[in-house]
Amino acid sequence: MRVSPGVQWRCADGADIIASLDAELPPDPVGKVGEGGCDGIGHRAAWLYRHSGDPAFTLYGYNFRDGTYMETVFASADAADLEWAFGAWRSVAYSTD
Repeated sequence: MRVSPGVQWRCADGADIIASLDAELPPDPVGKVGEGGCDGIGHRAAWLYRHSGDPAFTLYGYNFRDGTYMETVFASADAADLEWAFGAWRSVAYSTD
């Protein structure tokens, strides 16, 4: 798993940000997910890639809030970890602490 803060976006709407990220990620994901946020969790987007070798999958997840985002990347050789990766991505929350 890798976690890193993303750049701050100025004068861009959600569609522009998603399009920019989509252009930077590898081509041909097997799925894309977008979700609204609440209770300290900002809106989210994720791109899923399945592989025939090692790792079995890679999930690029983005959580957005206040014009910035947090990128999380989950990669595993065990396809059973996919449910855990989505759960971990969905659990990223904003805190002022």
